[in-house]
Amino acid sequence: MLAFLLFILGINVGSFLNVCIWRLPRGESVSHPPSHCPSCNTRLKALDLIPLLSQFLLRGHCRYCGAKFSWRYFGIELLTGVLFALVAIQPAMADVSLATLSTAEMLRIGRDLIFMATLVVIFWVDYDTKLIQLESVLLLALAGIGYEFWQAWNGLAPLEQGFRVADELLIAFPIPLPGSLAALGVVGATLWLVREVFSRYYQREAMGFGDVMLVAAIAANLGWNSTLVTFMFLSVVVGALLMILLQMPRAFRAFRWAKAREARYGKSPAPPQALMRHAFRKGVPFGPMLAGGAVVALLYGVQLNAAYLSLWVDPTTPTTMQQMR
Repeated sequence: MLAFLLFILGINVGSFLNVCIWRLPRGESVSHPPSHCPSCNTRLKALDLIPLLSQFLLRGHCRYCGAKFSWRYFGIELLTGVLFALVAIQPAMADVSLATLSTAEMLRIGRDLIFMATLVVIFWVDYDTKLIQLESVLLLALAGIGYEFWQAWNGLAPLEQGFRVADELLIAFPIPLPGSLAALGVVGATLWLVREVFSRYYQREAMGFGDVMLVAAIAANLGWNSTLVTFMFLSVVVGALLMILLQMPRAFRAFRWAKAREARYGKSPAPPQALMRHAFRKGVPFGPMLAGGAVVALLYGVQLNAAYLSLWVDPTTPTTMQQMR
């Protein structure tokens, strides 16, 4: 039941995310003017805005001017609904039911839903424009920090005293910090330093600053451990799968175009490898790769297993590693 309710919520939120993905890169307000057809500017009515169903009822066209609407709107609504439903059935929520939801569980679900929704926006905006939408990154970071502040305030999560670089080198924080804020600061600062070193070495920008902020915001939600796995492994694997899924339609169109050209002009089509290079010339930016990997890490709690990689420690007991985040 909880998964179904979150799916219904997700497809409605996905409809709003479509507005954000279209308007935010253009510097437009997401609330004004109300939803309208981009071709004829006619304000859309309730029948035009039913999540998922409107695309089928109107056959993917504006019922006022006949302009074609992209099926990506439908896909984003469905994707958001599925991601929201996955929040309810992730292993960490196995013992949670709608009737027994506690305040802590509701807040965790809220944090996870914000996590999913903001990453959907970041994914598609970066895919379209090669830019990270900083408003979404800020909301993502605030969700993780706010949730862990609430946990620390209620004694459900310990404050971090510092972090260990090596067994002999312990760096203590001036004041105890929630793990999410500590992870955001340390991961963000480390990645920024790496970016600066390689940018100066290669005399060009080695990584966008938006990517640095995105990794730091993900760390505020996942902790440093899962973020490291996401950054080093999951983003690459998921990115490869995403590139195939997103570019296959382009590959099919390229082959259809070649066949039509051959039938019309009698010319042989380009070699298959040339068409594939044309179809896959647009890769997946690092932001979408990170977003996909972070979703997997959040849902399944992926983290490193080696105990010596546990970063956060209690300086009063330097030989005892805390349980990994």
